[in-house]
Amino acid sequence: MTQEQINKQFTAKVKAGIFNPVRRYLTNDHTAEDRWQDAVAQTWWMFSWYATDKGKVLDDGILVHSCRQRAVDLDRHFVPADDTWRNQDVLDPRAYRNGKVEVLRIDGIHEDGGAEGDRGLHVGFAEALASNPARKIRSAIDLESWIGELSHRDRYIMEARMAGYSLGQIAADLEVSTSNIFARAKALGLELAARAGVRIDLTGRGRGRPRKGRDLEAALLEADAA
Repeated sequence: MTQEQINKQFTAKVKAGIFNPVRRYLTNDHTAEDRWQDAVAQTWWMFSWYATDKGKVLDDGILVHSCRQRAVDLDRHFVPADDTWRNQDVLDPRAYRNGKVEVLRIDGIHEDGGAEGDRGLHVGFAEALASNPARKIRSAIDLESWIGELSHRDRYIMEARMAGYSLGQIAADLEVSTSNIFARAKALGLELAARAGVRIDLTGRGRGRPRKGRDLEAALLEADAA
C-alpha cells in the first residue's frame, strides 16, 4: 500500500466514526477533545507503520482498542516528549493524577470543574471583583462636582499640569508670572487634597534626610527650569 492509500483508508475509518466510542472514556471535559485527537493520530501512525513496514492491515477492532488505550494513557502522545512537563506545566493532567497539584478556583471567574476533579473548590472573589464600588463612585462624583466649581482659568491650570505642561508654559499661555501659576496650582492641589482627606507634607522632608535650603516652591521651579 502506498502512503496515499493508507491515508485514504484511515480517513474513511475516522469519518465513519469507528473511534467515536473512545470519547466516553475521556471524563475530563477540558482535555477530552485534545486527548481523543492525539490518540487517533497515534493510531494512524500505528496503522501506517504496520501497513508499510510489515505489510499488514490491522482490522477495525484492534485500531479502536489501541485508540482507547492511547487516549487514557496521559504519558503517551503523538509527538514524543521528555519528562520536562514536571518542571514546566503545572496544569498538566498528570500532575493532578499524581496528586501533586491542586488549583483553587476563584469563585465567579471559573465555575466549571477543572482537571483536579469536580470538587468545586472556591476561595472567594478576588479583591478587585469583591470590593464595593460605592466609595470610588462617590469619589468620582465629588471630583466632578469640585471641578465644575472651578473657573475656566483654574481648570486650564489643572488640565495643563496633568498633561505635563511646565509652570512656565502655563504662565506664558495665560500671560502671567510663573510664581503666580505656581501659587494657584499649589492652592488648588491643597484644596483637592483636603477634599479627598489626603495629608500633604509641606515641610520638604521625605523618607530620607531633610532637604535643607529648598522649599517646595523652589524645587518645582527648578524642575521646570531644567
